[in-house]
Amino acid sequence: MRRHGFTVLELLVVIAILGFLVSALAVACAGMTHRANVVATQSLVRALDAGCHSYESKFGKYPGAPSATADTTVLYRTLCVSLVATEGGTGAGPGKSRVLEPFCELPKARTPLAPQIHDDWGWPVRYTLPGTAHADGTDNTAGFDIDASSTEGGVIGNWNLDR
Repeated sequence: MRRHGFTVLELLVVIAILGFLVSALAVACAGMTHRANVVATQSLVRALDAGCHSYESKFGKYPGAPSATADTTVLYRTLCVSLVATEGGTGAGPGKSRVLEPFCELPKARTPLAPQIHDDWGWPVRYTLPGTAHADGTDNTAGFDIDASSTEGGVIGNWNLDR
């Protein structure tokens, strides 16, 4: 009498093939997640860089001038929060106040520990004014550095991004 069904060997072969496919998919997804984090952090650095240039166009100096270093608290407070500007005010009366829109709007997920801004790996982004000369030969001393470099993402700074 012949039984219908799969042998143990056939089942083991199918399970091994499925295990191989799942592990290959997991490796591919991990690579995509890393690349997505790099691209998102580059976008963050570009947005902060553009915000600094807009701020400089409006006020004639970069945020935190004459010097600011270490963290992005200065950037958060000057670029990501609405500012109140006072105009006029000559004579005995006060000037008119108006609200300036933020120079850079970041999603709330970017600033969970506001006023510090973090990259996609959770590392704080650094802001240095004036900029510095870098190991890759880029001289950013005339401007400023926004540095989102971490062990996971490599060197991501406003001096080495394509504009």
